[in-house]
Order: sequence, then C-alpha cells, then structure tokens
Amino acid sequence: MTKHTTQHTRVASALLLALAGSSFSLAAVELSGDITFTSDYVFRGISQTEEAPAIQGGLTLSNESGFYVSVWGSSVDFGGQGTLELDVLLGWSGDIAEGWSADVGIMRYGYPNTEFAGSNFWELYGSVSYADFTLGLAYSDDYYGNSGSYIYAYAGYSYAISDALTVDFHIGQNEFRDDSSASYLDYGVSLSTELLGAGLALAYIGTDIKDCNLCDSRVVFSVSKSF
Repeated sequence: MTKHTTQHTRVASALLLALAGSSFSLAAVELSGDITFTSDYVFRGISQTEEAPAIQGGLTLSNESGFYVSVWGSSVDFGGQGTLELDVLLGWSGDIAEGWSADVGIMRYGYPNTEFAGSNFWELYGSVSYADFTLGLAYSDDYYGNSGSYIYAYAGYSYAISDALTVDFHIGQNEFRDDSSASYLDYGVSLSTELLGAGLALAYIGTDIKDCNLCDSRVVFSVSKSF
C-alpha cells in the first residue's frame, strides 16, 4: 500500500466514523454506490485517459439530514505518470427553500500511484439548483500540478424529453488566477436513458483550447449501474 493510499484510507475512515458517531441514528444511514464504464474519462473538457476507456466506481454513506461521505475512483492515464484517481468527499445536500436545493462540500483529489508534483489537491465546491437549472462554483487554493489558485464556475440545464430520455446541457469556465493564459471554457451536451436497469449516456464534450488533442471535441459513451 502506498503512502498516498494510506492517507486516503485514514481520511475516509475518519469521515465515516465522524458521520456514524454523530447524533444521527444508524437506521437513518444509507449506503449506495455505482459502477461505470466510459469510452473516455473527460474531466472539465480534458481527457484523463489519453482518450482511452475507463472503469469508475463510487460508494456514498449518507444520512437523512443531508450529510454524506463519498469515495470515488477511476482509472486514468497521464502518459505513464499514474493509473488511478481516488477521491474523497464530505458534504451536505438538501432543500434550502421551496423549489430550491443546494449541494456543498470539500473534496480531496488523489492520485496514489503517481510521482507527479502537486498531483493531489483539495477543492471546495457548492451548487444551487432550481427546477431544471443548476449553478455551481468550485475553488482550490493550489490546483492540480501546483498551478495555484483556481476557480471553476459552471451552469447546467436538464430537460426531460420523455419519461425515458433526458438531455443535459453544461458550460463551465476554468479560471487560473495565477496564470490567466491557462484559463479556458468547457462545454457539453448529453442524452441519457435507462435500459434493463442500467444507465446509458451519449455525450458531446469540448473546450475552446487550441492545438490540444486531449482537449478537442469528442463523443463519449458510458454505461452505469447504481446499487
């Protein structure tokens, strides 16, 4: 077990114990998860797998109060600099007013088997939703690769075409405050449905970054199963 893996295990264990040891009743705690196969792991418009397929999965321990702890992982490929991403989240989601909901928390992005400097980082995140619209914001004081202060602002809209088919629109601005030349826009539109208990999604994703094979527009297909 690597040093980073041990650190993530300790963080996850501490968060789980904090939630389970709170005043909430154990009967109100729920464990859920999912597993996904995707033709390309694209994060904020950029491929994390050299445009190759990825296997992903996560577990979430939540309480009826809205608090949750999640662990999520994916295969990655950074040109020999790592093959695994392992993230830990602690947050709260729920209704804040009639028709309005929110999701806020802190997230640790981890890459246990990479030696790339600054690969592991923390991020604060939050979003508000009303009807089918969502506005969100994420902040890191030292983003991936020691790239400094970073803000991600995004908007999304989800529309149910029918009971079986949904279309989602997304646009986000990646703002590197210490190097504005690195800032960029990402966007996407996806269709999703369910077949035989599995979720199917087809997405068109891109950025405004020029001359970058991992950042250009692409079609991504994914199959997921929740439990």
